[in-house]
Amino acid sequence: MQTRSAVAKGKKIFWFLVKLGIAGAIVAILFGRNHREIVESFREFNFWWLLPAAFCYALHMVICSWRWYRLIQVLKLELSFREAFSLTMQAYFFSLVFPGGAIGGDLVKIGVLARRAREGTKVEAAFTILMDRIVGMIALFGMALVLVPLDLPTLLNVSITGIELTPELRWLLIAGLLALCLAGLGASMLIFFHRALEKIPPVRWLMQLGDRLTDGMVTRMTAATDLYRKDWRVTLGMTLLSVPGVHLMVTAAFGFLLAGLDVGNPGILLVVVAMTVANIVGLLPIFPGGLGGRDFVCITILVAGGMAVGPAKTAQLLYTALILFFNLLGMIYFLLDPGRRQESRILEQELAGESSIAAES
Repeated sequence: MQTRSAVAKGKKIFWFLVKLGIAGAIVAILFGRNHREIVESFREFNFWWLLPAAFCYALHMVICSWRWYRLIQVLKLELSFREAFSLTMQAYFFSLVFPGGAIGGDLVKIGVLARRAREGTKVEAAFTILMDRIVGMIALFGMALVLVPLDLPTLLNVSITGIELTPELRWLLIAGLLALCLAGLGASMLIFFHRALEKIPPVRWLMQLGDRLTDGMVTRMTAATDLYRKDWRVTLGMTLLSVPGVHLMVTAAFGFLLAGLDVGNPGILLVVVAMTVANIVGLLPIFPGGLGGRDFVCITILVAGGMAVGPAKTAQLLYTALILFFNLLGMIYFLLDPGRRQESRILEQELAGESSIAAES
């Protein structure tokens, strides 16, 4: 058994290193070319613009934590905003060092929260993290479906060194992106209409089978979903908040970095579309924390929109450095986690409850 566990861990580490190598290779290729233009752009960069960029990025992290905290409150679970913020920061940190990218960070977040939650609420506590991810993706995919058609000329002008992109292939890539967003949006929304799906015999049978295999976990998750649908104002509010407070906030951070490079007026639509599409690609688990894929897509779209290669790559390099800085800050929250006392208190209460039951029996 231990041998299998060691092999499984070894495979996870191996594939994580492979993904890290791919991301590193993409970044090296991107910034290895045009290095003279990048160095020149760095020389001209006004580093005072790092302050508003860092503020916007930090604010988006706070809003992400608040969004999750409000979703936790819907299920009436015990977790303070301070703890929610700490766990969110830890998830950002582990998204860099744990296999699975952003999803890997969520898995660590689920594990910590499961230890912290009271007995009988662990499934619901983990489900809040999934709901938080769903709400964020609905906002992101919705933005892409609106924005991408508005900037088709830029996307149809995209070119990739070493790859011949015919007009037909460009249209196919755009259609694929929109189809992916539609599918993601549909799958995310479908969870709120599970009662209708339960009427379909095969689906009902699968849910019942899942219930038997997981000791009622499916029923508990669908009951939690019903609470989110019942309290739709909070769920909808957090979804709408994600547009300006999360996705556009990180775009603002990137915009301030462009302002520091004095690239003129690249156009708000161009920057928002580049960041939105890049963030969707960054969700793919093949990129640790989105590194590599997000950089490549954002630079490619900015250059297609008429921005010089040097400033585009310099801005993205600064933005990646900003992400890494704030994600690494999560390690501090992991070491100084304010919720460790909460775990001890819950454990003591559960042990006390078991002792009282034993005494009564």
